[in-house]
Amino acid sequence: MSSIVKVNWYEEGLHEFYETDKDNNGYVYGIYLYYGNEPFDYECRWFKTEQKREKYIKEMNDES
Repeated sequence: MSSIVKVNWYEEGLHEFYETDKDNNGYVYGIYLYYGNEPFDYECRWFKTEQKREKYIKEMNDES
């Protein structure tokens, strides 16, 4: 994996994009996982708390 970028649902402006589900069912702390240099070579994951997001990132780093 190339890089991990922490994001926030509101800072990304996604609440303005969706007509319903303005808060992504409470999953507002996210990460973009970039695998390579291709435009769509990434994955996005969302978490309800910053702590769960940080735990996931730590687990991923521990596996590396």
